[in-house]
Amino acid sequence: MNIFIGAIIKNESGALLEWIAYHRVLGITGFIIADNGSNDGSRDLLEGLAKLKVVTVIDFPTIGNQKPQLPAYERILRSCSSDIDLLAFIDADEFLLPLSPDVNLVDFFASHFNDESVSAIALNWAIFGSSGELFAEDGLVTERFTHRAPIKFNVHHNVKSVVKPERVNHFHNPHFADLRYGRYIDALGNDMVLHPKHGPGVSAEVVWNGVRVNHYAVKSLEEFLLGKHLRGSAASANRVKHKAYFKAHDRNDETCLLAAALAPKVKAEMAAIQAQLDALPAEESPQKSDSWLATRVKKLIG
Repeated sequence: MNIFIGAIIKNESGALLEWIAYHRVLGITGFIIADNGSNDGSRDLLEGLAKLKVVTVIDFPTIGNQKPQLPAYERILRSCSSDIDLLAFIDADEFLLPLSPDVNLVDFFASHFNDESVSAIALNWAIFGSSGELFAEDGLVTERFTHRAPIKFNVHHNVKSVVKPERVNHFHNPHFADLRYGRYIDALGNDMVLHPKHGPGVSAEVVWNGVRVNHYAVKSLEEFLLGKHLRGSAASANRVKHKAYFKAHDRNDETCLLAAALAPKVKAEMAAIQAQLDALPAEESPQKSDSWLATRVKKLIG
């Protein structure tokens, strides 16, 4: 089963290679990435990865006051080749997580989508806080931030979607697709029930079963201020992510080491990808013009 990830990114160089390597370790086949005008080295890394056929890159700058996320999703959907079975729409601070070492990500999705009536699955969030970190430090995101909110946290009702791309009309918002036909299920395989007081993309119940989405919503205070705070929302007009957002999402109630346990495999995959990038001829490797990024990656992988 070919499972791809579709995403829009802007200035995510600090953790982008980890995010890609992490999902490749889990069995994700490829990535379709819309770059929203990155100028921090992310675009150079993506172009190098495109040379390796790890990602497909779409240039997607912001036009006027238009919020780019939903138009980017539309472009990603329409660029899918027929051999892409499933497309997971997540952000670069969101990591798909099998909730047991016995759960294989590809098998989990195959078991649900083998039912031809199923067109999409909604996976609930788990919000991870700063783990008390004030500043950006070396280390993987999944190693540094290992504390999250309890399952009852209200924000966990938000979902992200994995879809059969040919069955999607469009996205209502970054969380929820409008389907041409078929069922929208939850991680238990039941028909998804929307929250009675909120719009599409918010579930009535929080289901952590098999696979969920770890959302590293704030990271350290420094990373939040220099990243998400400055970028704002790619989907909602006039939404500013500032002090109130950080305080609401900086939840460190419970320790969870499931994603961190994958770190050795992720680092090995990062090292393998970086070696391939280093082996590209200079004229084919835009990343080499940003040697600081390659140096940082090598520090991360030891």
